[in-house]
Amino acid sequence: MSKRYKIQNANLGTSPGTLTYVGEEVNFETKVFWTEYNADFYKTHTFPKLGDFNLTLDADKTYWLNIDGIHEPKVIATVGEVFDLHPLVMEDILNTQQKPKFEYYDDEQLFITIKMMEFNPYTREIEVEHLSFILGEGFVISFQEERTKDVFEPILQRLKTSAGKTRRNGADYLLYALIDLVVDNYFVVLEQVSENMERLEEDILTSAKQKSLNELYGIKRELTLMRKTVFPLREMLFNLIREEAPLITPNTSLYLRDVHDHVTQVLETVDSYRELVASLMDLYLSQASNRMNNVMKVLTVISVIFMPLTFVAGIYGMNFDNMPELHWQYGYYYVWGFMILSVIGMLIYFKKKEWL
Repeated sequence: MSKRYKIQNANLGTSPGTLTYVGEEVNFETKVFWTEYNADFYKTHTFPKLGDFNLTLDADKTYWLNIDGIHEPKVIATVGEVFDLHPLVMEDILNTQQKPKFEYYDDEQLFITIKMMEFNPYTREIEVEHLSFILGEGFVISFQEERTKDVFEPILQRLKTSAGKTRRNGADYLLYALIDLVVDNYFVVLEQVSENMERLEEDILTSAKQKSLNELYGIKRELTLMRKTVFPLREMLFNLIREEAPLITPNTSLYLRDVHDHVTQVLETVDSYRELVASLMDLYLSQASNRMNNVMKVLTVISVIFMPLTFVAGIYGMNFDNMPELHWQYGYYYVWGFMILSVIGMLIYFKKKEWL
């Protein structure tokens, strides 16, 4: 993952609820859009300032406020004042290292924080984005870290183009749709990781290079971080469903159970991929060992071939006077013939033994 979770000391020693952004530095302005809809009505607009919109909420409409960018504590503080959010909620919204969890506040607001994941095809790493949601009576507030694109764009298009389930149901169903979109994207990430592992398997079978092993270690690290991110989400959804939250209807609770099943499937897939990575590492080591054995075999054969040649050269390289072969007219040619025949004979023998 391109974003690593590290303990930061930006808010050490500060009182609980102090608004301090903990995350990567960004250089864009926070974007805010406000959407209101029902089965027969849809309207969305952006606001340069949060104080510009009317907070009058009609009982027959559902409202969605999306904060695109959480790096400006003043914006989060304004949202907290408008919607009377607890200071601890705003602190968790600004902390990108916060693990998935949910909290109820006076049975009037449900706070949820989860992680969005995307696979970067250029770096071949999994990028994580911090998301938070506030569910209230008739409204949902979403906060996204936002680095590359609007992750909730499919939900906006769904609301705009059709009066389907999302438009006909309330705010709790909108919350489910947003969480379901995040979980569905986990499967897309896993599919891309799977394709990357298949490519690496072919590379290893063709030629086991150090680059392939480095990529395998990278995938193993990404899968470990992905599991650490997804596992708390499964526990969070399980507890949320079990507690029968007052702001979530029984109908929406059924859909959340389905999301919980999908998260469980994601975790099982991640575990299977981690085992596959371990198998690919064993395959790499086996291929590297076989390649080394082949190299050693060739070098050994070459050494054995030159042993008799070295022996003959050593014999006739001695400086004794009484060596009859030294005075033969064709002695030089006989020695060369003997050495060549020795090499050919050994090569034939090695070939029959399948050592070459």
